[in-house]
Amino acid sequence: MQEGKDSSRQQEMAVEVNRIIRSERKRGRASRLAWLIVLLVLLALSGWWLWPDDKEVLWQTHRLDRGNMVLTATATGSLEPKSEVSVGAEISGLITRVLVDENDQVTEGQVLALFDTDELEVALEQAEAQLALAQASVAEAEATLQESRVDERRVNALRERGTSAQAELDAAMAARKRAEAKLAYARASVRQADASVSQARTRLEKAVISSPIDGVVLQRSIEPGNTVAASFQTPVLFLLAEDLKEMELHVSMDEADVGLVEAGQNATFTVDAWSGREFSAKVLKVHLYPAVENNVVTYTTVLSVNNSEGLLRPGMTATATVETGRREDVLRVPNMAFRFTPPEADAGGGGLFSHPGARAGGNRLGPSNTVWVMRDGQPTRMVVRTGASDGRFTELTGDELAEGDTVVTGIQTAAP
Repeated sequence: MQEGKDSSRQQEMAVEVNRIIRSERKRGRASRLAWLIVLLVLLALSGWWLWPDDKEVLWQTHRLDRGNMVLTATATGSLEPKSEVSVGAEISGLITRVLVDENDQVTEGQVLALFDTDELEVALEQAEAQLALAQASVAEAEATLQESRVDERRVNALRERGTSAQAELDAAMAARKRAEAKLAYARASVRQADASVSQARTRLEKAVISSPIDGVVLQRSIEPGNTVAASFQTPVLFLLAEDLKEMELHVSMDEADVGLVEAGQNATFTVDAWSGREFSAKVLKVHLYPAVENNVVTYTTVLSVNNSEGLLRPGMTATATVETGRREDVLRVPNMAFRFTPPEADAGGGGLFSHPGARAGGNRLGPSNTVWVMRDGQPTRMVVRTGASDGRFTELTGDELAEGDTVVTGIQTAAP
């Protein structure tokens, strides 16, 4: 009985051992299969890594030539009248009539508006009456002085004959001096009254607002019935502009360009109101004092504009292009050549899974005066010396390149 149990246990142990052996054999085969797959993947990556890049690139190129360049500076600004006059009021009062409106043409001396003059006329009459009184006082003082002089001569004659006392002569002399003083006072009163009349008459004249120039009314700030108070500041009633056939364009020139701009240079400008049309102008002056806004330094540049056609209006925004110079027969390169970088150079190393061709040669990016020149069918980086630019082309001042050399400006197409 005991022997049967031992035999059964031995059989169970044998079965378990066989199961473990079979499991280890299966695990070994799976491990070998996994390593084999990893090896195949590595071989595939190595093949791709070392396989040459046979992609053919068609480059867009430009052959260097010589030509003329027109150098320009661009700025924006607004049109202004050549001369602008603010017409104000020097007196206070009620506006009774306004005789002009916006856009009306006016001539020098033309009446623009009228004040109520009732009080001013009364003030003038009062001043004239005071003048008449002062003049009458002068006549009275002159008569008194004449009388006192006669008395003084009479008393002096009596004193010489010994029939009059010295006191009487002294009193006559004092009376004559008082008469002279009264006459001087009366004459001063006449001058004062005359000044009051002039003041009242001037204020009455200022009740008529007239144009100081020949021009056009740009703005009217009053209406009949308005009351004007001229206290601390003269109120502006009209804004007049001189002949708008001659105008000025004020632009803000960047500090990088202002050194090239000077009086007498020709310019053109455009306005939104007349799209597609260019107007001519000429630089008048460049202000020395800068304008600083948001840490940007600009200089106001004034250009003269001929507006004989009457198409331009004050306040229009304009973009001006000033011709700052010319370059004759210079070697030039298109600006787009400086902005181009081959795709491999853009990659700059490409990361872990980039093609080796993308990392060959290291970082191929260059400074801003770098161009790519075709050498043996491949673009080669070259640093050149540059001069002025007209926005499309840049002058080459060095001897790194010659006329006929080909620079790369882009990629036309890419074919596998």
